Amino acid sequence: MADLLEALLQIKALAETPARIARLVRSADAPRWTVRRSPAEWAPVEVLAHLADAELLFGLRVRMILSADRPLLPVLEQRGLAERARYLSWAPEVALERFTARRGETVELLASCSAPELGRVGVHPVRREVTLADVVAIMLAHDTDHLGQMRERLGLAGVP
Repeated sequence: MADLLEALLQIKALAETPARIARLVRSADAPRWTVRRSPAEWAPVEVLAHLADAELLFGLRVRMILSADRPLLPVLEQRGLAERARYLSWAPEVALERFTARRGETVELLASCSAPELGRVGVHPVRREVTLADVVAIMLAHDTDHLGQMRERLGLAGVP
């Protein structure tokens, strides 16, 4: 029961991430979104664009776990995709719009899951066996890490 409650709370938190990012977009002017502090570090807009594309992968993983028996889950080669998709050229509003739409679809599906469905298993090449509830927790940790990166890189560490 505690695991189900925890997963439900995490799904609710996933649904709130787009609003948190929207506050960041409103709080920082456009030029700050494209500043890289070093060549090896993504600019805030690149982090946000990554979240939008990673949401496609997370949504696919959710669908695979719900529809197949122990599916092999795909991984994302994020650096190559970032270059190919030219994340630095994305407007923050466009990246937010894409993330918001994709996250909405994922949350809608997750919110419809039963406790047994949240216990379904997929096989990740690195993490090995993961339940759907584990994927939810991984998504939330991913959001938290990247929200922190964007806040820090925008100079908005105090924005909730």
